Amino acid sequence: MQRSLLRPLATSMRACYATHAPSAAAAATPAATASPSERYDPEEDPQLADMGYPKLYTTSRQLRSPRGWWDNQERINFGEPAKNDDIQSMWAPDVHSIKPSSALLQLATMFGVLGLFAGTVYFLRPAPPAMPRTYPTDPSERAIHARPDSANEIED
Repeated sequence: MQRSLLRPLATSMRACYATHAPSAAAAATPAATASPSERYDPEEDPQLADMGYPKLYTTSRQLRSPRGWWDNQERINFGEPAKNDDIQSMWAPDVHSIKPSSALLQLATMFGVLGLFAGTVYFLRPAPPAMPRTYPTDPSERAIHARPDSANEIED
């Protein structure tokens, strides 16, 4: 029983922003750093090619595998070059894999089913068991000493 109580504590101690660099004996993680073959073309971008800056990935980190990274939240390894604008980070706008036409069709289907359900409930609702209450005179007219509506009508 004591071992099972300590298990959640051990799983909560994971790599975060305040951890040290991983040791050389750490488990193999997906290689996401740029290799020498992934350098900028000198004709395409001479400034970055002269500095030897690695060519950065072009896909969002949301599409990466969720496990096996040094920083699991950002899905990035220690020492991996990061973009300066963080447009590919986990906090960037979501990557949509559904076409707009499919999304509109799904929304229209959902609203149609909802309207069909509301119409069915409206038409199948039983009638009230009593008649609506009627008054011989309007109580608010008597309370404020107002003239009845029939006295305000114009006759031809």
